[in-house]
Amino acid sequence: MAVPLKEKRTTTIVLVVLVGILIGSYLNSIVAMLPGGQSVVKTFFTYSIPFGIGDFVNNKPVLIDLYAIKFQFGFMIKFSLLSIIGIFISLYFFRWYR
Repeated sequence: MAVPLKEKRTTTIVLVVLVGILIGSYLNSIVAMLPGGQSVVKTFFTYSIPFGIGDFVNNKPVLIDLYAIKFQFGFMIKFSLLSIIGIFISLYFFRWYR
């Protein structure tokens, strides 16, 4: 019997979504390794949109300088169609978790 998502804890749902993004990124890397060059279908499934905090192109995360303490902070997630499919797969299996 499936348990409705309204009865689940929010932190558990966030964890399941992050696991879904990881599943999708692994699927993305597997599809990218398939032979066949750069076909339209392969490009459609593997095209990713980066989202995050910091400049990851030049490898410069956000630097916060408080004179006594300095620390760097950076965070990035790449969304693709396969990561969204991974989120739906993980939420489908999460329905059966109690």
